[in-house]
Amino acid sequence: MRSAPISLAEVEQNIIRLVEELEEHTEAFEVLAVDQAKKEARYKASWAKEYLAANGSIKERESWADYKLSDEHYAVKIADALLKAKKEKLNSLRTALDSLRTLAANVRAQT
Repeated sequence: MRSAPISLAEVEQNIIRLVEELEEHTEAFEVLAVDQAKKEARYKASWAKEYLAANGSIKERESWADYKLSDEHYAVKIADALLKAKKEKLNSLRTALDSLRTLAANVRAQT
């Protein structure tokens, strides 16, 4: 719990910290996005191969391709979930930065 009003220096320190954190998470987002895209592209290409190599009705061929590539599909889903989680973290950091900017403006106005 805070016993004194927040100083402009404290607000600025927090802004700097969050900007650094935002940069780190933005770089990590890029890595996750590339990984997710590669996994999805490989999955789709492999799925198409399995589908075309299978015999039977359309539904049977789709089921076969799904069955054969269930691990790859899982990897794509996990990569997608990690990408979405990182995107939410970036949004959270941007919201916190916006709040601190507003707070900084209010503290400046009071001094």
